[in-house]
Amino acid sequence: MHRSSSTSWLAVLAVGALFFGCGGSTSGPAPAEVPDREVFIAAYIDLRVEALTTAEGELTDEGRAEVLARHTVTEDQLVAFVNYHGENITFMRDVWNDVELRLDAQRPSVEEGR
Repeated sequence: MHRSSSTSWLAVLAVGALFFGCGGSTSGPAPAEVPDREVFIAAYIDLRVEALTTAEGELTDEGRAEVLARHTVTEDQLVAFVNYHGENITFMRDVWNDVELRLDAQRPSVEEGR
């Protein structure tokens, strides 16, 4: 199985949300390439769960591609979401709170899948 830096990409995406908190823009409607909140959350959670269920604890290229295709979203679109909404600290805090709550709810099934 081919390992990749995809797990690192997830960390960069999460950390990027913190840094872009000072530079994103939410003025006007979101551009077409910015997925909606629910798509972002669902894709991020599935990417994280996919990584957690591998023996190595790392997301493979194949796993990443499958999850992104399932949610009809690209890496660039997930980054665009963070870039666009990053300035809205309250919004992003709520997004990450939802991610954490949903991951916690899935934790027993994720641990069984290892």
